[in-house]
Amino acid sequence: MSKQRLFSSNEIINALLRGGFELARKSKKSHQALKRRRPEGGHDVTIVPIGESEIPKGTLDSILKLGNVDYDEFLIWAKIKRKERKPEG
Repeated sequence: MSKQRLFSSNEIINALLRGGFELARKSKKSHQALKRRRPEGGHDVTIVPIGESEIPKGTLDSILKLGNVDYDEFLIWAKIKRKERKPEG
């Protein structure tokens, strides 16, 4: 299993915006809500802490789960290429 890169709040928010999310509301100046409409109706909402230089892996996983976003899809939006592991030998 490969190690996930840590992202800042701004990197996460910008990637989600590239993926079709819109800024929704700020809650108590410490979190940013983002939402995205689903083609079949309804919407996905996720919450990102703001002002953090590194968001822990578990927090990023929760952000993506709330927003119904796959990690590989998020990497594309974040414009990060996933490193391929070289076979040993």
